[in-house]
Amino acid sequence: MIRRSAFYIAAALALTVPAAAQQNVIQPRAATALEAKSDIRVTISMNFFALAPVADAGAASKAQEQARRALYEAAGQECGLLQSVIASECRLESININVNRTFGNQQPEGFNANGNFTFHIKLK
Repeated sequence: MIRRSAFYIAAALALTVPAAAQQNVIQPRAATALEAKSDIRVTISMNFFALAPVADAGAASKAQEQARRALYEAAGQECGLLQSVIASECRLESININVNRTFGNQQPEGFNANGNFTFHIKLK
């Protein structure tokens, strides 16, 4: 009987004593939230055809190089354009260039040049 009484008293005390409070502090990350809103990625795709003989290895190689150069130059100038219009900061993140030759079936001989550029910018 004494055990039972002690058990009931202990149970009653356990139910009436408040549980240890857990304090969760959530720190606002306002600076990060603002940065996330003003940081975006811009992807540009460019395609063009370069007329060149594909059978002549020297001329074909030179035409491919000129096509790649044109795409790299376009990528290099894009940050300037973005900064003049929408960006306060600009950084080139990635470039993907493909140059594929076409034979003279229904189209003149040459190369299709494709470039994809990704820029990381901060909006003005």
